[in-house]
Amino acid sequence: MIKSMTGFGRGSAGHGTDKIDVEIRTVNSRFLELKIRGFNMDPALDQKVRTLVESSLYRGTVQVRIELKSSRETQKMSFNKERYEILSDVLKKIHVEYGKRLSLGDIITTNDLLMMDEPEELKPDTVIKALEFALNQVNEMREKEGQQIQDDILSRINKLKSTIQDVGEISSRYSSERQTQMREKVSELLKGEEIDETRLIQEVAFLAERADVTEEIVRCKSHFTQLSSYLNQGEPVGKRINFLIQEIGREVNTIGSKSPQTDVTNHVIEMKGELEKIREQVQNIL
Repeated sequence: MIKSMTGFGRGSAGHGTDKIDVEIRTVNSRFLELKIRGFNMDPALDQKVRTLVESSLYRGTVQVRIELKSSRETQKMSFNKERYEILSDVLKKIHVEYGKRLSLGDIITTNDLLMMDEPEELKPDTVIKALEFALNQVNEMREKEGQQIQDDILSRINKLKSTIQDVGEISSRYSSERQTQMREKVSELLKGEEIDETRLIQEVAFLAERADVTEEIVRCKSHFTQLSSYLNQGEPVGKRINFLIQEIGREVNTIGSKSPQTDVTNHVIEMKGELEKIREQVQNIL
């Protein structure tokens, strides 16, 4: 089963002042882009968090926020004396040099001079446990959305299979239809004179060979089978599917350029539309 790169998860662990909340948001991206916000962690814990996220999510833009939920109730507030003195000196300088008197309230608020004391450290086991809960939720959401994407892609693959089958049937009639058209045209031009059957057959064979799309159809069918098999694999296949879609697109374009039949051209347009919709869906899967 494929997975989407879009997901959200939240996990909590610990109690009281040690309670940790972890929130994870993921969106699609070509590579894994991990951003961690919240409390500063020591290098060992930071690396452990990164390794766990990378091994679980593989790809996408991932934002991880780690918070100590009850910190506001237990943190102490202190006055930022250094900042106050710096700002006071600036205001005095403005008054002396420019003759304009400003009050502290004109440029800052009371909250700008207050500081919240950060906790000394986070407990690694509690952080990892909360992170694992959040990762499980993210993966569950990714799987559900991935299932919806998979169902949509499979339905479009079935349409492509049916359409390419029609293209094969239409193309197989080209030789006889072209021969009939050329016979009628030549007869009209010769006005009752005998037609050179050998020359006519040679011309028809030449045109039929140029318009033959059998190889392209066979390769398309093979690609469709491979595409369906990718969707049932339990590993990230987004990049491989994207490459396969490009290959199918090339074959479809070749069919459109080689075949002079209007019905084939119409089917090629339909297939291009379905491929583009699949391509859009593929951008959001692992």
